Amino acid sequence: MFENFEEFRNRKMPVWVIPVLGAAIAAHIVVFGIVVFTELWAAPLLEVPSSGVDLAVAPPPPPPPPPPPAGKKLEAQKDIKPKKVKPTETVQPTKVDEKQVQESASNDSGGGEEGGEEGGVEGGVAGGVVGGVVGGIVSEAPPPPPPPPAPPQNIAPTALEASRVAGDKNILPDDVTKTEIQRSGKTQLMVPVKVCIDRAGAISSVKVLKSSGFPAYDAKLTREINKWRYRPFSVNGTPTPVCSAIQFIYRQK
Repeated sequence: MFENFEEFRNRKMPVWVIPVLGAAIAAHIVVFGIVVFTELWAAPLLEVPSSGVDLAVAPPPPPPPPPPPAGKKLEAQKDIKPKKVKPTETVQPTKVDEKQVQESASNDSGGGEEGGEEGGVEGGVAGGVVGGVVGGIVSEAPPPPPPPPAPPQNIAPTALEASRVAGDKNILPDDVTKTEIQRSGKTQLMVPVKVCIDRAGAISSVKVLKSSGFPAYDAKLTREINKWRYRPFSVNGTPTPVCSAIQFIYRQK
């Protein structure tokens, strides 16, 4: 019997017991923590009551009335009582004649005539114009002004050139301008000019659409074109003002 006790006491604990025991304790702790965390997470959150403060500010009192001016006393308002009027005699109403009323109304009208107008002149004619002259004649309204003339029509340069009867078409720059052109190194100038004529064929306007770069030559073109003359340009047998663009080309070696 004692031999078994001594054998049991002297026997060593196996090596795997301590790790297994530690793992079991750790597993129990993890399970317990998961259960507690789940219960806390599922618990409903309480709403925090909102609080606010409202401030009420009373309006300031009205200012006191100004003091009365110095040297004057306030006068008490007196009660005004209406005066009683005692009738002295009793008058009975009288009957009004209708003829007298009509005569007085005709006299008040100032002797107007039937068909007249309010504000008219005595002695005027029925149907006249208020503010007119007695004995005058009603004149008719003045005729409307004539319509404005139609704008000139644009035609081809060849059609306008066929109607030209006077004027030199070869317009050359002067010697000073030729020298300036030579110094500039240009050998050709192209100048478009808009020319308009009236119904009689006379020049009505000349406008240089694009300058040549030499003002003296532009001025000479405008001056010489104003000397041109044309036959009246007809559209459907009617003389009509027309315009056209003419291209001037000047070459210099």
